[in-house]
Amino acid sequence: MSTSSDTRKIVVIGGGISGLAAAHFVKKIAGNQGRSVQVDLFEGESRPGGKFDARLDGGYTVEAGPNGFLDSKPWTLDLVKDLGMEKELLPSDQSSARRFIYSRGRLHELKASPLSFFLGGPLSITGRLRIMAEPLASTTPRGKDTSLAEFAQRRLGKEALERLLDPMVSGIFAGDPSRMSLRAAFPRIAQLEEEYGGLTRAMLSLAAQRKKAKKRGEEAGISSGPSGPGGVLTSFKEGVSQLTDRLASDMGEHIRTGVKINRLGVANGGLYLRTEAGEFNANSVIVATPADSAAGILRDAAPQSSTILSQIPYSPMAIVGVGYKLSDLRNPPVGFGYLIPKVENRKILGALWTSSIFPGHRSPEGSFLIRVMVGGARDHETPFLPDEELLTTVKAELAATMGLTAEPSFSTIIRWKKAIPLYTVGHLDRLAEAEANLPPGVVLAGNAYRGVGINDCVREAEVAAIKVMETFI
Repeated sequence: MSTSSDTRKIVVIGGGISGLAAAHFVKKIAGNQGRSVQVDLFEGESRPGGKFDARLDGGYTVEAGPNGFLDSKPWTLDLVKDLGMEKELLPSDQSSARRFIYSRGRLHELKASPLSFFLGGPLSITGRLRIMAEPLASTTPRGKDTSLAEFAQRRLGKEALERLLDPMVSGIFAGDPSRMSLRAAFPRIAQLEEEYGGLTRAMLSLAAQRKKAKKRGEEAGISSGPSGPGGVLTSFKEGVSQLTDRLASDMGEHIRTGVKINRLGVANGGLYLRTEAGEFNANSVIVATPADSAAGILRDAAPQSSTILSQIPYSPMAIVGVGYKLSDLRNPPVGFGYLIPKVENRKILGALWTSSIFPGHRSPEGSFLIRVMVGGARDHETPFLPDEELLTTVKAELAATMGLTAEPSFSTIIRWKKAIPLYTVGHLDRLAEAEANLPPGVVLAGNAYRGVGINDCVREAEVAAIKVMETFI
């Protein structure tokens, strides 16, 4: 790891998608600017990739974390193009656009068009009529953060909160709407209310803009609708870890696994890192670990930032993969899967019909894989039941919610004590304070700050790389 005196030394801490992408972008920017940098990456675990991992067993591929990204945003696709991996992309099947919510004892399909949504779905007639009154709701005071629950109940009504927004929050964050920040978790919704005064006005105005753009022959873009976010869920033929594996491979000898950073310090105008393997110097550091690990690393160099980061909560979760022989299924499910509102008092958050999403790539021929999500911010116990008890619970829940009574021929369980970070009310203000108190040359990256999806992580990794390179100008 020796360098010439005019080469800037940049260390990335954390080998998940955020750290690996940040290292890639630093090298890319330096190359474009003709600057000399050495980028070294440290990962405390024995393998890079973080939650980009999968259980491969008997022809089944069960993702331990995210199962893909939406192609409606450019960041991950651009990274894939940088790496020349376009041929490895795996778009989801068209049928996966069908999404469901379990409500009042059965599955309801969320229709893509607003008209179809209002003619059916999980809400009662009263609940649908209440949504129509949304333009009359008071707006959030400018600059104020509010909880998702407060926002949804004020603008859309209690039923929409309980049976639409609550499961949506569970599907993304496994979170509790009453604690989570609107501005941090769903910034686009907060922006639309601020710009247009309400969601209905925003929807009508944006529809008119798209219509005009289409007449001019311009791309209208892909927008979200009642059934979920816009875009096509996209993964890789062998799972999302293909992306992190490739990024790690490109690091060559400059990636060190199994080396935990204990502390970051400031001395003589530079930065140093203490590890069990010795001490390393750096001109700049990107901290791309989970928030609690970042807090420990920054304890000495930035105590105020450390305290703030240590208070970011996480949802626990268990991923339970269950595989079935198609011959045992009377009606194999078709679609993306379903989510369950908390008000239903079930023991699972929902289930993804993986073999329908990526047919022919995640389960052996003649079989069907379902990935069940258990736990979340409001259930810290079920994910950590003994294996047999947890599997029995999952089978009973699948029977109750989708009528699946067949015995699985395959099962696997993946547990995370800290699965997904939660952006509680005031998150962005606290984050700004934490970043303002970092030592010069230290930058944060990762899903604990400005988005938990793969696209968010890649975007913020590039932002971190740009910040680092700007300190050298």
